[in-house]
Amino acid sequence: MSKQQFFISIDGQRIAVTKEVYLTYYRSKRRERYYEHDIKIERAIYDDAGNISGYMPPKEDSLERLIESGTEFPAGQKSVETIVIDKIMVENLHKALVGLSTSEHELIDALFFQGLTEREYASVSGIPQQTINDRKARVLVKLKKILKN
Repeated sequence: MSKQQFFISIDGQRIAVTKEVYLTYYRSKRRERYYEHDIKIERAIYDDAGNISGYMPPKEDSLERLIESGTEFPAGQKSVETIVIDKIMVENLHKALVGLSTSEHELIDALFFQGLTEREYASVSGIPQQTINDRKARVLVKLKKILKN
């Protein structure tokens, strides 16, 4: 088994080095690029000797600040806040659905998840359409109470 060799490039020349030197060299290169990025976005402040003399934390990228600065979101793309709120609401809805009886769950599944109309579900289940409408209203009231708590 051959031993892995490490090289660094300095002034166009490849120089063989140990693994520790290689890792330290490229770690410092990455750090240098990071600091250069900080300077571009005015987060790090350097003195005349090239040392960091100050550090400004990144500005908060709140939705309000982005809107104030005129940042436009691509059409149809949701903000992070909206995505999180939607996810929480879906999780709460699924928890509420667990509290339903089997017949109530089947009714909600057919009407809202499978997309059946009340008439279609009535013909499949053999239950009158008006009864399905009444049950749906009761189940929705029940889900609303569960979701409020």
